[in-house]
Amino acid sequence: MPTATAHRTGTEITPDTPCVHCGLPVGRYPVGDGPYFCCTGCRVVFQALHTAGFDETFYRLRDLAPAHTAIRPAQTAVDDLKLFELDTDAFLENQTQPVGDGIRSVELFLDGVHCAACVWLVERLPYEVAGVLEARLDLPRARLTLHFDPERAKLTEVARWLAQFGYVAHPSRQQGMTRRTEAERRLLIRLGICWMLAANVMLFAFALYAGLDTTNDASLATAARWASLALATVAVVYGGSEFFRRSWASMKLAVRVRNFRSLHIDTPISLGLLAGFGHSAWATISGRGDVWFDSITVLIAALLTARWLQLRSRRLAGDATERLLSLLPSMTRRVRADDSLEITRLEDVQPRDLIEVPAGEVFPVDGVIESGNSTVNNAVLTGESRPVAVAPGMTVEAGATNLSAPLRVRVQAAGAETRVGKLLAWIRSQKTQQAPVVLLADQLSGYFVLGVLVLASITAVVWLSLAPSEALPHVVALLVISCPCALGMATPLAMAVASGRAARASIFIKSDEATQQLTAVDTVVLDKTGTLTEGRMTLLDYDGDDDAIDLAAALETHSNHPIATALVQARVACGLDGKTPDLPQVEAFEAIAGEGLRGWVNECDVAVGRPAWITELTGPLPPAFEEKLAGYAGQGHTPVAVAVDGRCAAVLAFGDRLRDASKTVIEALQASGKEVYLLSGDHDAVVQAVAETLGLPSAQAFGNVSPEQKRTFVTTLRHSQQRTVAMIGDGVNDAAALQEADVGVAVQGGSTPSLVAADVFLTREGLTPVATLLTGTKRVMRVIRRNLGFSLAYNILGAGAAMLGLITPLAAAVAMPLSSLVVVISSIIQRPFASSTNPPDAL
Repeated sequence: MPTATAHRTGTEITPDTPCVHCGLPVGRYPVGDGPYFCCTGCRVVFQALHTAGFDETFYRLRDLAPAHTAIRPAQTAVDDLKLFELDTDAFLENQTQPVGDGIRSVELFLDGVHCAACVWLVERLPYEVAGVLEARLDLPRARLTLHFDPERAKLTEVARWLAQFGYVAHPSRQQGMTRRTEAERRLLIRLGICWMLAANVMLFAFALYAGLDTTNDASLATAARWASLALATVAVVYGGSEFFRRSWASMKLAVRVRNFRSLHIDTPISLGLLAGFGHSAWATISGRGDVWFDSITVLIAALLTARWLQLRSRRLAGDATERLLSLLPSMTRRVRADDSLEITRLEDVQPRDLIEVPAGEVFPVDGVIESGNSTVNNAVLTGESRPVAVAPGMTVEAGATNLSAPLRVRVQAAGAETRVGKLLAWIRSQKTQQAPVVLLADQLSGYFVLGVLVLASITAVVWLSLAPSEALPHVVALLVISCPCALGMATPLAMAVASGRAARASIFIKSDEATQQLTAVDTVVLDKTGTLTEGRMTLLDYDGDDDAIDLAAALETHSNHPIATALVQARVACGLDGKTPDLPQVEAFEAIAGEGLRGWVNECDVAVGRPAWITELTGPLPPAFEEKLAGYAGQGHTPVAVAVDGRCAAVLAFGDRLRDASKTVIEALQASGKEVYLLSGDHDAVVQAVAETLGLPSAQAFGNVSPEQKRTFVTTLRHSQQRTVAMIGDGVNDAAALQEADVGVAVQGGSTPSLVAADVFLTREGLTPVATLLTGTKRVMRVIRRNLGFSLAYNILGAGAAMLGLITPLAAAVAMPLSSLVVVISSIIQRPFASSTNPPDAL
């Protein structure tokens, strides 16, 4: 078997040689004779790009991608059921929208997009597929918006075109998304108009500040004031209504329940805005006094901007759930009474129906196998990374993947009644709450309003007795300068900006509460498969005849079992034309369910599979091989043996490789005083071996744990031991525990999209972004405390100065937006999730 340093076409390569397409190391057994690839998928995509003439631009843009962008080997599999669904009348009716002249719009979720090169390539669709008029890719959301003519372009054609470049299209479930985006759009229009009004008012204000009202012609100044009043009136009525409605509702509630603490933070904000606008309007009408229309309009626009940023960050987090739902099967193959197959919607499937699930597809229902033998990957449900052999009479569950052979399944539960459906329903029933620090301003607002009114009354009484003519200006100055605009913006704006900064670091935080809770976490619970490990089988070790392993790899090219795939990728994958130029010729083969493969390769009788089965074929294995196999099993790996012509010629170990940063991050978590637990549905021996490698005590690592047991474990930590728990996982099997934890963190693992029913979704692989997340949230809370401290100090000092007569109404109007500007700058300049400032040892 050639080694990694073998000469090919005169060029020496190493395992670290980058794949020409994705840039990952090609490994010990690269694909191709130059250029070199890590897998066949990358080779296929490279050839497709080259043939289409896109290669130069694509790779130039790819090289501009940020260093942290996770680029994965290409995957070209297309789900036939999803393709069928895309062209059904029901899909066109329910999931696409008419835009006029027979053109329809649709949104698809794209798996595999990761950089600007992907955006450029995907948006070439209108030039390559007839009938597609427009293609726009929202990279952070991985959402493709298409305008197409259904009479000329089929969505299946679009999906197949994308698949040749490694992008897998999934239907996007739009329920709920339209409502969120519509509310965001309306608020965006409102704040845009208010900023336009503020800009025009500022032009008049600059003229007045420059001395327009001191010229001989007073009519110009008067005209500027009246124009400002007209524009400011629109801003107050149209933009300010966002605050006035909530303020009026909270005032009615406070009267009804007879509790001033029910007053919302918008109440004092509205009071300050109305006081400033009322004074300026009277000054314009009477022709006496200063006007502050510029301050009022800028404040309204700034406050609306802060609220839009909040709404947008929540919408981006909500898209995560739709992303998960779009990956679940929605169509299935039902067996008719005459034994023929019909493709039908999952909603139409009933218990006792018989369905067929081909190899490579996901089970859409819970049921019992009626016919067929195969292997099933339950990693999405249990976290078990090793496939399980199944036979008639055994149960399978929705979300698992059929690997080896077609199965017919008698339906027991479908849709919401399946195990995974119940887990998702439980997740959706939970409510996302605001962080306590965000609620602090609202909690203080009742006391704040009462305090301001009391201070205004005291100011009026005192100045009426001292200098009656000065009483009204001082009261107005107090009301204006006490407007808690900075206080109202201090926390939500900092949270919204931090959410955006986190997204740039591939960290998507669903709620403000999660940001604050992360700073209090003292216990971390980790899933294994896909979180600590790569989430896929790889060849870890082998011993024996290299030629025998070549024969076994050739035989395994006829299987889609994960171990077979790992062996082929570790050797030499099939060529683009379906032949195997670098592997021996397979003359005949047979899959033995639950055992392995046997066939004729290069006129040799070759068998590869379970060591016990190989022993039945060859007799006792050589002692050296027996010792190796025992060692593999003890380390939690999956042992495989190869027999050639009746003798055992090689043994191999396969397993789910640990990610490089897992040990470093766990050590940092432990050093920061946090308790770390490992829970997995994998075999206990495997989990204990991983725990030993990571330096975790055996008492804090548990195997054979079901999704329900994970949730119970987290519940016990939170309620019985009063711990603040962060759960970190990557699959549907972790969903309930992710939601039950104080903070759930979903980690993207390999090519399998992570579960997004958590509070935080990481689109970078492994635990490295977890360190960035934990240190970043600490920095965010420091910014918030700084903003709150400044806001409270400003209001206290400003109110005191106004009561003493040290501040005029004009000075108060100038100070009001300046205080908000300080908070805005403080929030915008924060860089809490910059990876360079967040080393793992800073946890």
